[in-house]
Amino acid sequence: MLFDAHTHLNFEKLTDEERRALAAEIEESQLVYIIDVADCVSSAKQALQDSDDYDWCYAAVGIHPDHASVYTDGDIEEIRRLAAHPKAMAIGEIGLDFYYGTDDREEQQELFRKQIRLANELRMPIMIHSRDANQLTMDILMEEGAFSEERKAWFPDRPAPGTMAPGAPGSDMKIPGEYTAAGDEPLRLVPDARVQMHCYSGSPEMAEEYVKLGATISLGGPITFKNGKKAAEAARRTPIEFLLSETDAPYMAPEPLRGRPNKPYYVEHVVRRMAMIKGLSYEETSRILTGNGKHFFDIP
Repeated sequence: MLFDAHTHLNFEKLTDEERRALAAEIEESQLVYIIDVADCVSSAKQALQDSDDYDWCYAAVGIHPDHASVYTDGDIEEIRRLAAHPKAMAIGEIGLDFYYGTDDREEQQELFRKQIRLANELRMPIMIHSRDANQLTMDILMEEGAFSEERKAWFPDRPAPGTMAPGAPGSDMKIPGEYTAAGDEPLRLVPDARVQMHCYSGSPEMAEEYVKLGATISLGGPITFKNGKKAAEAARRTPIEFLLSETDAPYMAPEPLRGRPNKPYYVEHVVRRMAMIKGLSYEETSRILTGNGKHFFDIP
């Protein structure tokens, strides 16, 4: 069983025929769920259509920082409306991207803040895009209450670090997303801010800080790259209870498929690399990460 916690089945360059063909491939794979993530109003509508078409598909709705110079307040209100859909599970992807320069730096921050506030108002998980803006992203999340005690109180707690290790309390999770204690040991839980650091690219030390704040670290193709040592170290330092697996398809295909368009079921390669880093079996790792995904997005 596999969970792709951040992908783009809604990708605008896919024709309807190509999207149906990709969906058929997903159904033949080990994937049990995907989160189809929007980057603007039109892609949010497509993601919700995908979620209506396929039982295994859920959506996230939001406006990517690339659209900071052109979005309107009407777009924010449309995202609010779309977020009421029963399979809209998060606000995202939202955040900051300074890779191509900072001409729209102020507009990006404004858009980011507005959507964090929207997520807080709606009490929904948040999916964060952060590129070349690591410290400012964390600062804004903290300033806007993304890690506040009030926000954490809205969501069920998650298993504490070490809980899902083989033989530990809670390691006998029978159904993905349902955590039970092993033997007579009580299941240890910790607060969850429901903040996904998508395709995390910051330092391992900052990943540890995010975990302390209640965030979840989501890792994709770069963890498999030969030059992906920073992502691999972040995975090593992050308790498996605080990890998600993703592809960000069609971008950043993992090794050994690098250079090709990425696909959601390529998440298998990400999970296998995580298993190697964590010293767990592929089966145990996929089971835990699928459970983490179901818990984070509150998938019944």
